[in-house]
Amino acid sequence: MENNWVDQISKKVDQQAQDFISIKDFRFYQIEKLKRIAKLLDSQTSCLDCKYAKAELEKIVDDLDRLINKSGVNRSEYEKRVEKLLKHLKDQHGVYQIHHFTYTYSAIFALVGTVFGLLLSYGMFYSFNPTIFFLCAGVGMIVGNILGNRKDRECKRKGKQL
Repeated sequence: MENNWVDQISKKVDQQAQDFISIKDFRFYQIEKLKRIAKLLDSQTSCLDCKYAKAELEKIVDDLDRLINKSGVNRSEYEKRVEKLLKHLKDQHGVYQIHHFTYTYSAIFALVGTVFGLLLSYGMFYSFNPTIFFLCAGVGMIVGNILGNRKDRECKRKGKQL
């Protein structure tokens, strides 16, 4: 019965996309993501908020034409409603977007590498040395990318990735 709900949502999304939404808007607003959200909401059986989120997702899918094709206010409403569902999945169930940790760790480690590069540059040469600075920032970014990618693969393996 519950798997039937996911199939119904998928069919509604496909039908709405085929009838009312252009390919450009389909990609830009990531309409395909609604199907993945439906699967994740369906897998959370004991969460009361997910049951309400299922009803919200049904309303979003039913109003997809109005939310995407009409005014900018409606598009903003669409984005806010989908972000609310994603925020619940992230906060309560540990479900993250694709490449979330790769991007986050890369930025953090690049910042740490930049600070370390400045400290090392001024500590060794008493002036700014661009080679040391950029080397440390680059190494920090690469390390963050590797660690973040590892964490993303772990989330994907556990089924906690959108």
